[in-house]
Amino acid sequence: MGRLALVSTDTVMLLSACLRRCARLLYWIPVTVIIVVVMWSYYAYVVHFCWILLTCAAQRVSTPPSSPSVEFQLSSSDSLLYEQERGSMEKSQILLEISQKLPVHTRTATGDIRFCHHCQLIKPDRCHHCSVCQMCVLKMDHHCPWLNNCIGFSNYKFFMLFLLYSLVYCLLIVATVTPTFIQLWLGRLFDSCVKLHVLFLTLVSAMFAVTLCFLLFFHIWLLASNKTTLEWLSVPFFADGPGSEAFDVGVRANFLQVFGEKKIHWPFPVFSSQGDGHSFPLRWQMSSRSPSVMNGNGHCVMEGIVVSPEGVSVTIAVDD
Repeated sequence: MGRLALVSTDTVMLLSACLRRCARLLYWIPVTVIIVVVMWSYYAYVVHFCWILLTCAAQRVSTPPSSPSVEFQLSSSDSLLYEQERGSMEKSQILLEISQKLPVHTRTATGDIRFCHHCQLIKPDRCHHCSVCQMCVLKMDHHCPWLNNCIGFSNYKFFMLFLLYSLVYCLLIVATVTPTFIQLWLGRLFDSCVKLHVLFLTLVSAMFAVTLCFLLFFHIWLLASNKTTLEWLSVPFFADGPGSEAFDVGVRANFLQVFGEKKIHWPFPVFSSQGDGHSFPLRWQMSSRSPSVMNGNGHCVMEGIVVSPEGVSVTIAVDD
């Protein structure tokens, strides 16, 4: 009996010791969760977020601006015929015949069809010649000297994502470094190396955050109203006069023109913009209340009948 009591006592003590050890292991579960969360946050922040940011920057730099297709360029025979003609009326007639086959609506301030002398092509709507890149850029927004590249139809989405992720990145740095900066301000940090990094990170990140914030909201406004920076600076002209809101077809439609209809592609640096960059829907074409639509040949289309408007002359302007 004594031996049985001794064995049962040892068994109970062994079981209690095992339970205590299991309980101690359970105490480490919250610590393990914290370590896993920290490791995951580092992985998500550095690998995924920073990778997407760097990818957007790389796409913005490496994606070349789109140029007009060959149908907008003068053929060798048309170019030779154009150069041989000396009279402006004859040259205008040659280019006018070519422009009648193209979806061109915009004009110069004087009502002339836009023609690029450098590229020898009729400019599509919203297309401009970049003197730095030495080419006509589709839906040109601006030339960025910091990246030595034009922002236009082919990379405007990458530009918007780059601004967004750069702003989030700067705000994260400011939010995480500010407590240490306060300690530095109160004189509780004595490591000169830490002081230098904290001061530099805080000031530079805050400066870039403010700049990117204004720039991002400005381009969000441009995106919502379907304008480019060049169109904001200089109102586009049409055969019947200026039209500052000619390409504005609604906030949602304007957004989808740049980011596309597939929501899965919106946050990633993959090209998903609508169209080919040569033609864009016009406000008066989308409105059912508009009695007439001006097409690319300077004619008014009313209920399927094409008539030439009185008093409207179409000429050709050559950009020097």
